[in-house]
Amino acid sequence: MSLPNSRLSRAAICLVVMSCPALLLPQQLIPGIRSGVVTGDPRPESVEPSAPGVPVADPAAVADMQAIPRFEEAPAVAPPVPSVRAMPVAEEESGAVEIPQELQGEQPAMLRAEPMVPEADVEEAVPEKDSTLKKMDTLGVDATEAPVTASEVRAQAPPENPGQVGSSVLTRTEARTFTFSIPAPRGQILDRNGYPLAQNKVAHYAAITFPFLGSEVSDAEVLRYAGERMVHVNNILGTNWDLAGKVVIEHYRHRRWVPLTFSAVLTDSEVEELNRQKMEGLTLHPVYLRHYPQSKTLSHVVGYVGKRPPRTTGPIVNDEDLWGPAIGVDGLEQTFDAELKGTPGRVNVVFEADGTKVKEEVLSRPRPGYNVVTSIDLEMQKICEELLAERVKRGAMVVMDVRTGDVMAMASFPQFDPNDFIPAITPDKYAALVNDPAKPLYPRAFRGTYPAASTFKVVSALGFLESGYISANDLYPCPNAWTVGNVVMRNWNKDGEGSMNVVGALTRSCNTWFYEVATRAGADSMSYMATRLGLGEKSGLPLKEADGFIPNNRFWVDKYGYLMSDGEEAVMSIGQGRVEVTPLQVARMMAAVGNGSEVLKPRLVLQVQDLNHELERTFPVEVANSLNVDSYSLKAVQRGLYDVVNAGNGTGKQAYHKITVSGKTGTGQWNVALKQNISWFAGYFPAKNPIYSFSVIYEGDPGEVVSGGKTSAPVVGAFLERYLNEENYNKVRERSEEIASQLGEIEEEEASYREFQPATSIFREGEVAPGEDPATMPPVQEEVAQPQVPEEPSGGLLKIFRRKRP
Repeated sequence: MSLPNSRLSRAAICLVVMSCPALLLPQQLIPGIRSGVVTGDPRPESVEPSAPGVPVADPAAVADMQAIPRFEEAPAVAPPVPSVRAMPVAEEESGAVEIPQELQGEQPAMLRAEPMVPEADVEEAVPEKDSTLKKMDTLGVDATEAPVTASEVRAQAPPENPGQVGSSVLTRTEARTFTFSIPAPRGQILDRNGYPLAQNKVAHYAAITFPFLGSEVSDAEVLRYAGERMVHVNNILGTNWDLAGKVVIEHYRHRRWVPLTFSAVLTDSEVEELNRQKMEGLTLHPVYLRHYPQSKTLSHVVGYVGKRPPRTTGPIVNDEDLWGPAIGVDGLEQTFDAELKGTPGRVNVVFEADGTKVKEEVLSRPRPGYNVVTSIDLEMQKICEELLAERVKRGAMVVMDVRTGDVMAMASFPQFDPNDFIPAITPDKYAALVNDPAKPLYPRAFRGTYPAASTFKVVSALGFLESGYISANDLYPCPNAWTVGNVVMRNWNKDGEGSMNVVGALTRSCNTWFYEVATRAGADSMSYMATRLGLGEKSGLPLKEADGFIPNNRFWVDKYGYLMSDGEEAVMSIGQGRVEVTPLQVARMMAAVGNGSEVLKPRLVLQVQDLNHELERTFPVEVANSLNVDSYSLKAVQRGLYDVVNAGNGTGKQAYHKITVSGKTGTGQWNVALKQNISWFAGYFPAKNPIYSFSVIYEGDPGEVVSGGKTSAPVVGAFLERYLNEENYNKVRERSEEIASQLGEIEEEEASYREFQPATSIFREGEVAPGEDPATMPPVQEEVAQPQVPEEPSGGLLKIFRRKRP
């Protein structure tokens, strides 16, 4: 029998397209934000501002706003529009309401998206699925039931078998009115310069529209009608998309007013092919899907979305979602879900008893979600990720602004592609991510905790100086070994280095020097300073971050009944034992040492904008606490960090670049059983009047020899080489000079350090003091991981560590 077809509801399409803000980049509300058309290029062209700091919309974008996706059209990305406005309502033919996917609904994902960790919870969310199904991950069907194939539908359907549809809701004589909820277009996530990190794009599904067949039409005829259209698509595209017969009948009985989607998301070429070979009762539905144009870049920070499954069975109920709205699952997508998702609209659709649509009335338009502007510099982020991929098997790198706390880059490696979760990730692909030993779903930069190793010596040195147990020029020995009880704890350098002050101890990273002073100053001098510097606690990042841990005497008394022993204090002083920190915390600590006055709350989001680019919410610079240390103590530590990189005998020499860097290397045991170590390099640049702080961590393989100087410091050197092109170099230099002018500290770089010139006695025979020609200096041995003290000493170990009773 010949069955009528229905056209797209142009009014409904216009409503959605005109309501979508996520297709236009924000106006410049902070320095550097650009406006432009979202295309395949992640860096839109800037335009001339109409007023200072406020660029106008791209004229091409405004002119293109009438380009509404229809059956014949398949733009890869929906055109941007300047604002929401009403569009003329096109007359409709009789038949099903054919609302585009924004009003009709994407099919629910067969795999519920889960947070990146813990993995145990994620694995439980993966359902069993018939392996014979192809490209069915986006379909809202029972995947455990073998579907009736299109050919089977056609074979079993007799030409006539009236009466079986008689009980359908279609036979009711009264007109029907349905009220649908229209999920709002989701807002964008952007970097600090307006480049998109998360946005929406137009995609298409193949769907069946059912005409009114009458009560005399059998279920078999309905199956034949649907099967012919699925066969048509499969023959053209070479696919094997099918639906279970009961799904088709259920949809026809109760939900035929909305199209039945049966394909996966179509590629552009598939859309073009189906447009060339149209068929009555077959339509393409435009749908706005979440899209991450930077792919893996910043995936752990941006996160990804899942779906709230729409109602797909049973009678249509009032205010049901037309499709499953996107819900933030992890990262900023989750934290700012309320701001991004917007406010849904409502639409009434009225049908006659014979299925003819007679009226479509928009009760309220969806209010688009807000745009979230981050502090991330996309260029800097990409450089960090490229270097981690080239030089680090597993690790992280963080760059912060020392004056504002802005997180400029926060990279974890390896990464994942959040586009794999759109519209739904396959169980096989998800299992591969979860079971990958490199853990690509793990955001190491802010959720990974590691021994701080020798980067913690910055904390120890400040703690010792501020406690009053030592002064900056007090000399203590740096032997090749230090004995506590009957345990010998060795320095990384097998040769003794004589006596040195705190500057020399930091420069040479002398473990035995810190062992000796730690037992004099005590654990609380270190734990107190660590807390002031923001270690061992959440930083306030708007993401799920780890706490880390800093031991202290109170903890030791509560857990073990005694104060920390000499051995435990010694191990703590070099950032081992129970000390655990995140790369973000270490970068934050270095920012505080670099600015010399404040411990800042990391600022990852700068502002939230509405559709008209007005500020809805801003995030000012926040000071977590004042550093409040004596300037003499601070300058001594700063000098030590400077010499680590710039003195001929420092352990971070490989980070040297045309801009001076101050920093601290570190190498520590991470997994003793597997002989797995980690290495650090953390600091700030420029050394004088710094702009940025940084931290890099490298996770070594079991048995791999790593060191901060050889594996982590070169990453920073390469970063400076790539990032500091002429433009960026001038920016950093000018800003540093501006800060110096504001502080009234314009002077030679070495001037403030001269009073802490290390005594020549700290160098072993053959070495030279900083400032002399290092060309004749023998190679410096690299720092190696030191043995850890067991977490809970007992038995014979009681003889090794002298207990300090409370």
